[in-house]
This record gives sequence, C-alpha cells and structure tokens, in this order.
Amino acid sequence: MKEKYLIACDIGTSGIRAQAINQETSKVISTAITLRHPLPGANVVDHLHFAIEVGRETAHKLLVETINDVINNLGIDLENVERVAVCGNPIQLSLFHNIEIRDLAYWGENALKRLNVTPPSRDATTVSPKEIGLEVNQKAKIYIPPAIKHEIGADALAMLFKSGILEKKGIYLVIDFGTNAEMALVINGEIYTCSAAAGPAIEGQMIDKGRLASPGTICDLDLVDSGWRSYVLDNELMIKQGNVVDPVTGKTFLKGEMDGKSKGITGTGVIAAFSLGLDSGLISLPKIKSPDHMINLQDGIYLSQKDIIMIGKALGAFRAAYLTLAEEAEILLTDIDSIYMAGASGFYVDPHKSLGVGQIPPSSQDIYQLGNTSLAMARDIVLNPDLLGKLQEIARGMRSNHIMLATSSIFEKIYSLELSMYEQGMPLWMYNDWLDKYGFQKIPSRVKDPSIHRIFERDISELGKDGLKIVKICSILKSNFDGCTNCMTCMKNCPEAALKMENGTATVRTDLCNGMACLKCELSCPEKVFKFSNFLDKQ
Repeated sequence: MKEKYLIACDIGTSGIRAQAINQETSKVISTAITLRHPLPGANVVDHLHFAIEVGRETAHKLLVETINDVINNLGIDLENVERVAVCGNPIQLSLFHNIEIRDLAYWGENALKRLNVTPPSRDATTVSPKEIGLEVNQKAKIYIPPAIKHEIGADALAMLFKSGILEKKGIYLVIDFGTNAEMALVINGEIYTCSAAAGPAIEGQMIDKGRLASPGTICDLDLVDSGWRSYVLDNELMIKQGNVVDPVTGKTFLKGEMDGKSKGITGTGVIAAFSLGLDSGLISLPKIKSPDHMINLQDGIYLSQKDIIMIGKALGAFRAAYLTLAEEAEILLTDIDSIYMAGASGFYVDPHKSLGVGQIPPSSQDIYQLGNTSLAMARDIVLNPDLLGKLQEIARGMRSNHIMLATSSIFEKIYSLELSMYEQGMPLWMYNDWLDKYGFQKIPSRVKDPSIHRIFERDISELGKDGLKIVKICSILKSNFDGCTNCMTCMKNCPEAALKMENGTATVRTDLCNGMACLKCELSCPEKVFKFSNFLDKQ
C-alpha cells in the first residue's frame, strides 16, 4: 500500500514554508523553505502594488511556481498527496487563489465603486490543484482558511487561535513579528487590530549585512566580560555559540563553535545589537560611538549608522502601533495581562531585549513565544479538515475593531515622536512629555524580571526525519524596450543587483528586486524607455 501524504504551507511576506506529513502517523516527514518571497518588494504592500501594476496573473504564476518548487523539495511522491492546507495574510492567499485583490489596495466603498471592484468572498474554502496550478495529485483537496475581515487574514486568525486567548477572560496583546507587524489587542473577547508597516530591517533585510533567518546568520548577542558573544543559527536552525568580539574594534577575544560560519545578521540579531548598543552607550542615537562608526561583530559582520536609523524606524512602528491600539481601546499598557510573540522573529528574539528597545511594552510581565503559528495552523487544518468549519465560525463571530494606522491621527502623532528619537536623538523624557501634551499615556517603566514562556526549541517546532531543505528562488521576468541604447544605466542603479540588461532585453530576479517601491531602473533610464509595467505582457 502506497504511503499517503499531506502538505501544510505558509505563504509569508518574507518567504514560503512547507511541510510534508505522513497521513497515517501524522508525523512530519520533511520541511522546505525559501529565504525570500518570489514577488518583487520587501513587504506585502510592495507585493500588492506589483500584482496590481504588472498583473495579477503574473503575480499568481510567480507565486505558484515557487510553491511548486518548494513542495518538489519535500522528498515525497506528490502523486500520493491527499490534502494541502495553505495559510497566510489576505494578500498572499488572494494571490495564491488568484482572486480579486484591488479591494485590498483601495479603501472605501466609493473608491471600489468608481473602480468597478466587487470584493470577493474570503470565507474558508476548498479548491482543486487544477484551479491553482499546484503540481500534486489532481484529485487532492486544497484547504484555504478564512479571513476575519479583508484587513485581518488567516495568519492573524492563526496567532489568535493558536495562542488560545480567544477563550480567555482578560487583556492580551498578540504581535506577529514581521515586516508588517500584525497586532491584536484582545479585551475579554473583543479584538482591536492593526498592521504596522515596520519595514524589512526587522527581518534583517535592506541593511548592509542583513539576511533573513537562515543557517549562518547571527540571531542573538550577549554581553560578556571581554566583549559581545554572537549566537549563530546552524544548518538545523538551532542556536549555537559564535565568537566573542570587541564591537568597537572587531577584535576577536574568544572563538566559538560557529567561528567563520556567520554569513550575515538576521532581524533578531539586529534587535540584540541595538539593545546592547543602547545599554552600553555604544549607540547614542542616532550615532554609533566607535572610530569607524560601526558595530563590529564576528566574521566581518557589522551594523552601520544608516542601519541603526533603519532599525530605529522599524522599532518605532511597533511602539507607535501598540500605543495607538491601547489609546483606541482606552486601556493602559500596564493593564495587559500577557504578551504573545508570534512569527520567526518573535520566537528567536530575546524578550528582554525586545522590552529594552520598545518592541513590546516595557511593562510586559508575562510573555509567551509562539513561533510560526501560520504554518502550525495549516498543519492542524490538513490533519483535521473539519477544523476549517470551526475557524469559519470563529471568524464570523468575532467582534473586531480594525485601526487603519495610515489614517489614524493618534498613530501619526506618536510615530512622529519615534522619528524624532531615532533620527534626531530626542531623549525619552521629552518623548513622554509630548505624549502627555497630546493627552496620551506615557511609556511605562520597564519590568525587571518578566516571566517568559518558550514552548519549543525552534520557530518551526518539528522539521521531520528528513530535516530542512532551503530552496533557492529562480523566478525571472523578461522584457524588451524599444529605443534602448544598452547604456546599462538601469542595471548600474539597481540597488540589489537584481537586473541584467543585454541588447535591449531586461531580465529581473524577482526575489531580489525591491519592486514598485524602488523603480530606480525606470527612473534612471536616460532615454525614458524602461517601463517596469512592460513585464505584464511578456510572460
């Protein structure tokens, strides 16, 4: 009798994760991930913008091609797959499902009516591989969980459901630590939500030596007698000791197990360096007080002053967002009973350091680190498809208040203070004085000894007997431009080296491209013939 398989998949903003599961034993067999997203851009808004401007079909094709690559690397016979469950935010799942996305980009009934957009249903649904283009057994069923509203997706439902707080009395704050930092403040079952565009620095992207969490990345740092000790992820994403280095000079005092093996620094390592830099006085915002104005880590990895400002802006979005939620809900941050940290970054980051840099409220006394709740819920669904109906009932029954930070005057005022702190060095006492003038609560004092609960050893709790496979994305867009002189200006101005130009034909590595938020290729073209939107009809 042939072995039957199930696949759980999480489509995240910074990459795709999938697991193969034995249907009979419910055991994970293998895990495969990408380290970037196949669509151009550093955040979900960039992905949405790309899909609207260049074409939903193109975006869907790029996404599904990559998912097919990932599941092909799970090492199972895909003809024996019985069920697939896919989780993610509303934009990612809409692109996967290839349904209308413009309602996610434009706000208000009048705008949608003017554009002749009818918002689709985002209830729980079951589709076929043929509908999606997924290369598994064509008789398999694909399960897609519901969004609560179009602003609150299955990933947010996952962190609420997996944390268990929907069934508790009290006040709880759940944060998904990613580029868009989804947050939910739950007060006796009533939910206040928002999504803070923290930016890619929070996951180690768009800084000089930054990388997404992967083998060889510095994920944490600690102060020891002679310097800073790095902690580096190994090939199984387990945390191992690196070198002890003087962050001012870069001199190595003590070599660790991961000496010579670090390839960059990920978001949690960035938070750790920022926290230690502030506590030690090495960082005096917005400056680094070292001769080369760098924080020097092992194997030539460093953070620059430009990186520090980028990181500060990301952290500022977190604090401004949860302060805004608290003000909208008319509670104090000190009223919150427990904090839940979801996502890979939320799992690996040291909660003490998150407290120190304001990433979570400094008054947090009871902290839970959940890991990847989106992938975990996909696994729950594929093992028990009846759960899809229960999740739909939960989604329909929720009382939800979604705060649009882009139009919130509270957020605008608070985030302007954050920018003043990180760009101009505004001291915290002055920040609090301004909060008081605005009529907002002040930032509470930092607790000394919070209770921290870390349930698993790694972000993905079980990798399976065949372990982890990292899949390289190779998605390419091509287009020709009439009038191109082959001057290479566009290629020279690409900040990520994603673009190559030869004889008027452009090729773009989509996973490296910063997308519609960048367009330095188009803007730098001296002949004004390079049009990013030309990629639409060339696929």
